[in-house]
Amino acid sequence: MAWKSVQSYSFGFRPSDKKYWLYFTLDGATAATQVFLTATQFAALAAMFGAASAIQYETTGGYFATAPRNL
Repeated sequence: MAWKSVQSYSFGFRPSDKKYWLYFTLDGATAATQVFLTATQFAALAAMFGAASAIQYETTGGYFATAPRNL
């Protein structure tokens, strides 16, 4: 597994055609990646990113995960 930190991100929505997207930049990258999302995916990722202190991206599997939290 190859984990990288998400350094920055932004969400977007265009009402005219109901398109949702996420831009994110990984640690060490010079360009952002754009991912188009369904409304459900958009809501889930916005909630996840908004509640987390840090987000990691697993480059092999292509998924996001929150950084561990101490309870």
